[in-house]
Amino acid sequence: MKKQTIFKKIALSIAAAALLLPLMPTIGQSGFGSNKAEAAATFPDVKDFKAEVSYLTGLEIIRGYPDGTFRPKNNISRLDAVRMILREMDMETADIPDPGFADMNSKTEGYAEVAQAVEIGFINGKTTKDGKRIFDPKGKLTRAEMAKILTEAYALNSNNKVKFVDVSKGHWANAYISRLATAKVTDGFPGGYFRPESSLERQHFAVFMARLLNPAKFQAGPVVIPPPPKPAPAPAPKPPAPAPPKYPAPSTNTPGKYVSGILVVNKVYALPSNYNPGIIPVAQKGVNAMVSAAKKDGVYLSVISSFRSYSYQNTLYNNYVKRDGKAAADRYSARPGHSEHQTGLAFDFGGTNQYHWLESSFANTTEGKWLAANAHKYGFILRYPKNKESITGYMFEPWHFRYVGSGEAPKIKASGKTLEEYLNVRGK
Repeated sequence: MKKQTIFKKIALSIAAAALLLPLMPTIGQSGFGSNKAEAAATFPDVKDFKAEVSYLTGLEIIRGYPDGTFRPKNNISRLDAVRMILREMDMETADIPDPGFADMNSKTEGYAEVAQAVEIGFINGKTTKDGKRIFDPKGKLTRAEMAKILTEAYALNSNNKVKFVDVSKGHWANAYISRLATAKVTDGFPGGYFRPESSLERQHFAVFMARLLNPAKFQAGPVVIPPPPKPAPAPAPKPPAPAPPKYPAPSTNTPGKYVSGILVVNKVYALPSNYNPGIIPVAQKGVNAMVSAAKKDGVYLSVISSFRSYSYQNTLYNNYVKRDGKAAADRYSARPGHSEHQTGLAFDFGGTNQYHWLESSFANTTEGKWLAANAHKYGFILRYPKNKESITGYMFEPWHFRYVGSGEAPKIKASGKTLEEYLNVRGK
């Protein structure tokens, strides 16, 4: 295939109009009104960025839904992003190889566009924890991903190394986000935050495009990070601080198998289907303290998954069995009633780089290493350690931590044993 540059078309306004066409909802039979800017100003659900929305509507770049709303907080999908870029390209489309995504085939909506994008080289897709390569066309597009798209599509190459509080130097999109801010297309959120992993909203996309098309009118201001507070005067000497507070063990007044006061839920011992407690408060307190402590160390943790009901786990497990077969599913997913998440005491954690979420590589990240070294201080244990599948029945999951309280967690960690070994109970 002959590859062409994104900037085949020169006029920026024409390019922007082509970019946004796939994002426009279906219009009713009446089509556009006679005054589009006025229509945008009267969207009943547009509270912020009215000028930007009105401007782009007047240019027929964006428009509302048939019911008269704009739905400013709706998100943009990954497939929408591919379509935006491809409308900027002049290229041959015959004999495009299959991109090899497990979740797409020639009959899938957007297949041809995604295949083109892979052939050109700006889309790589994702890899699931079981090694399958997918594209996730309906997945939500993050603000970091859109920063990459806009900087590359509009050749925003200047980089003043603009900093945001929540974008580290090691973040994969750091340079793209900085270049977007250098071009004064974004100034982030109050307090100097960019929120790179948040889904991109329609209203914010309208702001980005308005600033690209009409910087004189809509140019963003500088990124403002509040200065650190001035050091307080040295306090008077205080008595020694008390020992760090203990995080109590969960109540034993709940259903299930208990050994030495610890609830055991694994492939052998189950919970009743009607036990749906939600997140246990003492465990949530431990999570909050742990996340806060990590942040002070410059480590930013995210809770990916916590409580799951019996019915939810039933659906999840059956879907995995249908997809991968029972033997494979049993290595990484619990049968209904046998999931630790139903206890309200188990949490899956992730870091700033979502590519390592629910992957064994999370163990090698800054967040994974911090958890392994510190989680026991807040009452948590690594539930499924490496090379222990023969005991626990589950693959290595460096992201899955279980709350047992700060009395037992340090002991279990120091023992180097799994919970099953520590309590001398069967795991499978």
